[in-house]
This record gives sequence, C-alpha cells and structure tokens, in this order.
Amino acid sequence: MGKVAVLGIVGLAALMAACAGEELPAPEPAEPGAPVLAAPVGTDWSTCRFQNLQLPVPGRLFVVDAGAPLDDSEPGRETIRRVDVMVPGQVSLLLTASHATAWHVRAWPETEIVAIFASGQGGQRITGTGLGDHRMERSQDFGDDCGRHWMAHGPGPETDEAAMKVFGRKPDAYYRMRIGSVAIGSTEPTPELLLEAR
Repeated sequence: MGKVAVLGIVGLAALMAACAGEELPAPEPAEPGAPVLAAPVGTDWSTCRFQNLQLPVPGRLFVVDAGAPLDDSEPGRETIRRVDVMVPGQVSLLLTASHATAWHVRAWPETEIVAIFASGQGGQRITGTGLGDHRMERSQDFGDDCGRHWMAHGPGPETDEAAMKVFGRKPDAYYRMRIGSVAIGSTEPTPELLLEAR
C-alpha cells in the first residue's frame, strides 16, 4: 500500500473519531419579527375534490355509514355493502366506513347519480352501473388526509364539514347500516335512517 493511501486512511480515521462525539449546534434563535411556521391544522382537502363538478351539487345528498363489520367478516378483507337509491331526480352520496368496504350502488331508473365519494379508514371501492362520471375513493390507510370514517361519532360537525368541502352543501339525510344493505327512498320504514334534514 502506498504512502499516500496510508496517510488517506489515517486522516479519514482521525476525522471519523473527531466527528463521533460531535454535537449538533443549537438552532439560532429567530430574529424578532420573523414569521413563525405553525403546524398544519385540520384536513387538507386539496386532493379530495371532484374535477369539473360545479358546487354545490344539485338535487339531494345522502350520507351512508357502513356500520360495524358483519360477524362473519374476515379480518383484512373488504366487506360488501349494497346501497339501493330509489329517489327520483339528482342524487349524490357520501359513503363512509371504519373498515375496507366495497360499495355496490344500484340506482332506480328515475335516479340520476351526480357524484359518489367513498371514504374510510380501510380501502374503499365503488361498484355498479350508471353511476355517472364523478366517483372518488379515499382511504386513510393509503395516506389520504380526507379518507376517514366521517360518521365515527354519528351525524355532526365532522360529517357536515366533509359534505361541505366535497359536495358544497350539507346532507339531506344520514343512514347507518344495521345489515349489509340500505334502501334510500324506500316507502317502507327503515331503522337505518338516523336523521333527516327538515
């Protein structure tokens, strides 16, 4: 080994030994009047808005909570939830769940689906035909800030904020599933209806 190489190795070892116990300098105090950067507060809605959809959405807006996973659900696998919409005219849906959910949406022939936003802690998936062009699936597990279980505490300010940010309006009614399906607009009384706006 040459003299230059040995000197290089010795120099490198001395440098590493000197750096091993080196402390990082303390941050310098901010100058008076300098802006203080605050931590982000609230939800970042920038990735959770429909493209080319004018707000507020027309027609009626319904929120559906998937409820608890069924007893025979396998951990880590998505639960299938069916949403039948039997309301004439324009309808939008905010679907939310605490777990991975496949939402199978069936619209009545007289129903025009304007937009569907499926949001939850686990992965969300929207299936069905004739559901229009405006569909969005967001999940907290995939790092989406607005992918949440918006009905975790029932109808309230969190759910209304999500509805306002995504659809530009408050919901007309809130549903929580007790079984694997819900019928919105059915003439039969339904225990799933939590609250209907007056």
